Amino acid sequence: MKEIKVLVIDDETAILRMLDMALSKKGYQVDTAESVKQGINKLQSNEYHLVITDMVMGRMSGEDVLENVRGLKGDDIPVIAMSGTPWLMDGHQFDAVLPKPYSLKLLFEIVQNLLSPKGDCISAH
Repeated sequence: MKEIKVLVIDDETAILRMLDMALSKKGYQVDTAESVKQGINKLQSNEYHLVITDMVMGRMSGEDVLENVRGLKGDDIPVIAMSGTPWLMDGHQFDAVLPKPYSLKLLFEIVQNLLSPKGDCISAH
């Protein structure tokens, strides 16, 4: 089985560590970035199967991440947005929105759905 690579972008170190540990335990290869700029640099030099991004990170946001993923890689890579205000995400082009706080069970369900061949656009809110 091919190893699935996930990029997690968040400016909170504790969230990066938690998601890295949780996703790694499920068998995913996880790469993390502490800023949108660092995440975009990693996107330019690596191949990922999924991107998970926080929405609010200083001057740049999850929308900047989405724009760069779509510009660099097209629609083939699903992007999950993590947001404390998921109701403000209606109409955005993310493949899924993960409302904060969230359970790891919900995270894994969304990840599995998006990485399955039949993964349709879903929202967790």
